Amino acid sequence: NWTADLMRTKLNVQVRTVYPPVAGNFPEVSFSDRENGFVCLGRISPEKRVDAVIDILSQVRRRGHNVHLHLLGGLDDSPYGATIKKLADQNKDWVYLEGWAVGERKKLLLVSHRYGIHGRENEPFGIAVAEMANAGCIVFVPNGGGQVEIVNHPALIFKDEADAVNKSQAVLNNSAEQETLRAHLRQNAGRFSPQPFQAQIRQEVEAFLERPGSARM
Repeated sequence: NWTADLMRTKLNVQVRTVYPPVAGNFPEVSFSDRENGFVCLGRISPEKRVDAVIDILSQVRRRGHNVHLHLLGGLDDSPYGATIKKLADQNKDWVYLEGWAVGERKKLLLVSHRYGIHGRENEPFGIAVAEMANAGCIVFVPNGGGQVEIVNHPALIFKDEADAVNKSQAVLNNSAEQETLRAHLRQNAGRFSPQPFQAQIRQEVEAFLERPGSARM
């Protein structure tokens, strides 16, 4: 809907939102059986603000929470890649570079951790956020873009790094809130599955074919 609003206001194009689907099913793993750590899924590049993610969780750790971070994304030989590699090396006791994780390995990493975090501001949608949420992670995101619609809860949306630290700590300290947020994200997850995507695409195609001047093949 965030992207649709931009289409309307900037280009005067009227559109309806069809959310992209998260492919595959994630096994059900109880919260208590998951590691007390975070995953961050997606390519490692400047706009993803992976350095900010590391800094946020470093501050959370300084407040007494023994959390760790798995970065699920490929490192290239760019200056930013070198920066993230250096940060990971400096914090190698809790920051893990997993490289590109796909298939069953990605599923295992997601469902074995309690939390997810995303760094990019104004992400057009955020399929990685939807994947983490569908895997049962409690996911924190910046306030902007389509990712806000995915988590759809003020406790999970941060305005800056300080806010991210405070909101992460608040959830880490509150087991009742953790269960509330997990239930909320589970309820939302159905919007990002293949079945509604397929049905809505069919509806759009049918609506197009019913327009005057649209010839059926």
